[in-house]
Amino acid sequence: MSKNSRAELILEFIAAIRASQTAVETLDHAVAEHLGLHPTAFRCLDILDQEGPMTVGRLAERARLSPGATTTVVDALERKGLATRTRDTVDRRRVLVEVTPELGRMGEKLHGPYEEGVRALDVYTDEQLVFLTEFLHGNVAYQEERLRRLAALEAETDS
Repeated sequence: MSKNSRAELILEFIAAIRASQTAVETLDHAVAEHLGLHPTAFRCLDILDQEGPMTVGRLAERARLSPGATTTVVDALERKGLATRTRDTVDRRRVLVEVTPELGRMGEKLHGPYEEGVRALDVYTDEQLVFLTEFLHGNVAYQEERLRRLAALEAETDS
């Protein structure tokens, strides 16, 4: 492969990632709108669904929101029946936020049954799925590093 064709392949790959990110963001926005949620509330709901119960403070950190804004988001999610506050079973002083079973029902209604998503992946071999999973984990790490870089730039600007 010539250097030029590799450079073109890399540009095409980056363009495909960006198009994929835009498609995901567009779908997330449409689903949030359908549920009557602000996109930020939907993002918080997704974080809770992925990572499990957590305090409002931890959710604020993960979503890069102020604690006050996060409390407002959690209130909205509770009103929609998609999240609930519960006492931590280990430390009864702590309150955790977690998704409700309603989220799973809504997810299946909006995205189709889990099996449908699994069938869509049947076109990939096990080795390809391992590669794609490793790539996506690497992409998350890359994006987290970009966030750390941004935070450092913001800290420089503030000083």
